[in-house]
Amino acid sequence: MKITRTLTALLFTLIIPFASVIAYDMKNIIAYPVPFNPKKSVLKIDNPDSYSLEVKIYDINGDIVCSKSGSSDPVIWNGRDENGRYVKPGLYLIKVTAENAAGDYGKKIIRILVDY
Repeated sequence: MKITRTLTALLFTLIIPFASVIAYDMKNIIAYPVPFNPKKSVLKIDNPDSYSLEVKIYDINGDIVCSKSGSSDPVIWNGRDENGRYVKPGLYLIKVTAENAAGDYGKKIIRILVDY
């Protein structure tokens, strides 16, 4: 019985600090317009709750194209890679990670189509 109580106390000691971290509902974070034409407009990633965002944009092969961060509303991508060249038409994945000072966090993958 003493071992059971000790294990229970140990589990609560390990779990309680992480229970205060709350997962953020990412349904409000959207990217538009889709399909996206970089030569006519910019891609906007809405951040209505002004969380600190880390945005990474990948091509369909999983290679990173661009990364942005900030807490502005919206985060803007001009359709260019890290070298300043326009990306090729196709499917791209946007990985958005949001976090605020209270420890709330969330992750979301958004698919967009770049079309000229």
